[in-house]
Amino acid sequence: MFPNPHRHFGGPQGAMIWPREPTELQPRVEAWTRAIVSLSGSLTRLSALALDLSEDYFEPWYSDPSIALRFVNYPDQVDPPAPGQLRYGAHHDYGGLTILRHERAPGGLEICSADGIWGEAGVVPESFVINVGELLSRWTNGRWRSTLHRVSNPDRSLTGSTARLSMVAFTGPNENSTIAALPSCVGADRPPQFDPVVAGAFIRAKLTASMDLSART
Repeated sequence: MFPNPHRHFGGPQGAMIWPREPTELQPRVEAWTRAIVSLSGSLTRLSALALDLSEDYFEPWYSDPSIALRFVNYPDQVDPPAPGQLRYGAHHDYGGLTILRHERAPGGLEICSADGIWGEAGVVPESFVINVGELLSRWTNGRWRSTLHRVSNPDRSLTGSTARLSMVAFTGPNENSTIAALPSCVGADRPPQFDPVVAGAFIRAKLTASMDLSART
């Protein structure tokens, strides 16, 4: 279902620039990417079955998938946070499935329930947190909800060291894919809620709007 992940590390459109030190960084990141590509393929097939579709239904959209990695280092903070200060503000992910591996450490991921109540997403050892992005929510005609989430910022005096590392993979269909409500998610009593969009254009518009908002605040 997925192409050779090595192509994500080079080529004229996306050459990677690696630091000289540590020398083990590049092979470890490449190995991690191959594992994420494989996991994303499994999740895509499971998603199709969960949505009452054939297991290979998404293959045309994911023959050349969109995958972006982000390794987020939250350093230990000596000074206490200001009231209401967050490490990462409340937001929705934009694409398909987000695959998150994070440490069991203070100041973790919090999610907002449908009732508007925030709660910490506990860490299960040797596991991932999977978020639904806004593009996938549109694709399922709202059947799968994109969860609002944030990263809290605890006072060091309560938790000790607040250092933590999050490894995030944003996955989605090919950027040229047209995304419209899935046939299993529409019906006479559930008409399409969203107009079709092109995946890459949708994501870029979301990113642009986010950067514009950040520049104004």
